[in-house]
Amino acid sequence: MLLQTQSITKEFGKLRAVNHVSLDINKGDIHAIIGPNGAGKTTYFNLITGYHPATSGKVLFKGKEITHQPAYTRCTLGITRSFQITSIYPKFTVYESVLMALLSHRKVTLKFFSSANKFFKEKVWNILEDVELANQADTLGDSISHGDKKRLELAITLGTEPELLLLDEPTCGMSSDETESTMALIQKLSAERGITILFTEHDMSVVFGIAKRISVLHQGTLIADGSPQAVRASEEVQKVYLGGTA
Repeated sequence: MLLQTQSITKEFGKLRAVNHVSLDINKGDIHAIIGPNGAGKTTYFNLITGYHPATSGKVLFKGKEITHQPAYTRCTLGITRSFQITSIYPKFTVYESVLMALLSHRKVTLKFFSSANKFFKEKVWNILEDVELANQADTLGDSISHGDKKRLELAITLGTEPELLLLDEPTCGMSSDETESTMALIQKLSAERGITILFTEHDMSVVFGIAKRISVLHQGTLIADGSPQAVRASEEVQKVYLGGTA
């Protein structure tokens, strides 16, 4: 088991956005968190990554409690996330963007940029080849397509050498072809790099196509958790989210 949340809760004033959610994330899984808009998915991600402090409950990573650890500490431990809105370095080349992520994660200062560039060159190229952006290494980040920007963001997260990667709507705004290739890439990274994937996604064909396990939130409460087959068959899930048609 890689990560646990134990009765984790987040309140914003009188609004309880996440309500006593206890969940185990197994090492090596591709695990989806789904639910209607406002279900608490992004807030739950923020509790795992440390962007929001929990009102109550615990977060454990590899058996160690990290509930009160800040976001940057959790990143150094191996927990990294991407956002629904693409976040890249638009004025850096694709190569420089990944290099900067590696330098930051390894705490190498820009003073040693030239020598670090040589030292990390092979690792950067390996990442770019994995995400199929090696042929655009010298292109500025803001000059590539939306789908490639999502791939670049994924490459940047790989530069932080994550064990647990949280992806918030990774196919948002993509064409069907881009969606298919991106999810194939995520499966490849999980299998070849041993990265555990936790993701939210609105496209149910994507969710049921690649998730090994699915958890369903509704109004901040966990209402189902299990295999895709079990979640698909759940009457409660169909009632509140899938509309009985999944």
